[in-house]
Amino acid sequence: MAVSRRKNLFIASEVRSGSTYIAESISYAFNQFLGFEFWGLAQEKFSHLDENSNPEDIVQRCKSLFLDKSGFSSAKIMCKALSVIHRNSDPSDDLRDCFFGPDTYWIVVRRRDRIAQAVSLAMARKSGLYHFYGDPSEAPDGETAVDFEDITSALQAISLSDIYLSAFSQQLRPKSLIEIYYEDFLKDEAKYLNKVSKLCGFAKIDKDTYKNSSKLKQTSKAEKDELNNTYSNWLLKNYI
Repeated sequence: MAVSRRKNLFIASEVRSGSTYIAESISYAFNQFLGFEFWGLAQEKFSHLDENSNPEDIVQRCKSLFLDKSGFSSAKIMCKALSVIHRNSDPSDDLRDCFFGPDTYWIVVRRRDRIAQAVSLAMARKSGLYHFYGDPSEAPDGETAVDFEDITSALQAISLSDIYLSAFSQQLRPKSLIEIYYEDFLKDEAKYLNKVSKLCGFAKIDKDTYKNSSKLKQTSKAEKDELNNTYSNWLLKNYI
């Protein structure tokens, strides 16, 4: 396939938003139905960025991403790295073109239930377990003890990240953007997979034969649901 110009598909997300599951779902579907390799969508290739990063290095990292035969490279970028990219884009036309030019497309992933997201983050912070691919019954976070202070701290961090992503979405070109809420994706995965496929100019994915192949496992659902309920009830009575 002849490719005239490199294109990018990026996921912008916050921690514990379901973005890894969505990224894996897209990658496996694109591989199964289209023969493409978008495994980079689940990989945080820009997590190293900090106040010492410069435009040239960021552009070089962008251009070094694996280029699929479709002409696309892909990666997941979290809010902290997005901020560094924005800051460095002011003096650099090349950087702006890499991330915000006409050949770059964005999937912004957020989560509606922020308390559930905060509970998940609080447990991950304590257990050190952010992603799990084995038997869910053997995941080490089931016995992790978190208190309301832990959840409140996580909720504050998530709320700021969510505000950041909202502002980020507003500055992107509408035709280059799809916004996906994790809960909506779970209700109709094929619908959102086809939205992403259309965004990239790819063929439609057959929803009747689609089956999710993501290897990521949900862990400690019962414990998280209970914490969600108890924290929600506490918050209703103790908002300051």
